Formats: sequence, C-alpha cells, structure tokens
Amino acid sequence: MSLNIKDLGPCQVLWNSIDLGPTHGGVTFKEDQHHVDIKEDGHGDTPVDAVTTGKITSVEANFTRSSLTQLEAMIESATKSLSPGNLKVVNSVGNAMFANSKLLILKPLVDNVPSAITTEWLNVHRTYPLGSPEFKFDNAGQRIIKVTFKVFPDTVTGQVGEIWRMGPAS
Repeated sequence: MSLNIKDLGPCQVLWNSIDLGPTHGGVTFKEDQHHVDIKEDGHGDTPVDAVTTGKITSVEANFTRSSLTQLEAMIESATKSLSPGNLKVVNSVGNAMFANSKLLILKPLVDNVPSAITTEWLNVHRTYPLGSPEFKFDNAGQRIIKVTFKVFPDTVTGQVGEIWRMGPAS
C-alpha cells in the first residue's frame, strides 16, 4: 500500500499560497522526536525510562530559476523595489518568526502538474522560510536558493497543537 502523498516523485511547494517555483535536488520533510533519558544511580548509565520533550520538524528545498516575487518570499528582509528587476536584502536582527509563519503545502507533481487531490497533499501548518542563497558563477553549477522552513506548532487556527497533516483538515 502506498502513502497518500505518493511514494516517489517531485512536488510543488506553496508557502502562504505562493508557488515558490521549480526545485533542483528534491524537497526533504524531516521530523525528529526528542526525548530525555531518566536514570537511577542503581542502574548506572542505563536509562530506566524516557520522557518526550518535543518534535523538531523542518522542510528543506533547493529552488532554482526563481522570480523576484519568489525570492522575496524565501529570503527574510528581502523586498522588491519599484525599479524593475531590483531586489534589496537588508540585515535582520530580533525579528520573531512565529508571527510571520504561514502554511506550507507540498503537492505531488504528476507529469509536472500539481495534484488537485487534497488527500495527496502534505500540509505543514506554521512555517517560516530561512533562505540561503548560493550563487556560484561558473560554467557547470546551477544557481540555487536553499530554503529551510522552520516549523512551529499551530496555536492560531482550528488546527491548534498540530504541526503537520496528510490530507485535508478533519
């Protein structure tokens, strides 16, 4: 039996309803369960129990051939100016991420067309993009924007406490 989100293939990445464009090198959804071991002197270094301390979830993608509108969404403190073809990036210090976090949706691509079937989508409720441009100027490497989406538990919509889900809201 296969996953709802398909077993193989690329995906479309939508952040705050913005199609962030083509990827190169795949998109990785990752979640790590964290815990702390409980120990007793009588058992030495062997844990006698463990307590869950949370989940760390992230999504990583390398975007290529991005428009200025897409770059503005991916890179913190980036703004398009009124001059055509101009994107400005300024230093950002002390900005809280959760307040600006948005829904990220990964839709499987079939024949390079995003799935319209909501049960095939991976929804990550509250995400904030951390763009890391890497523009190598040579005759062989493709320029990419590596984006890691920091993920927070949802506390503001009807999905309170959820981090992610496959398929539509229940």
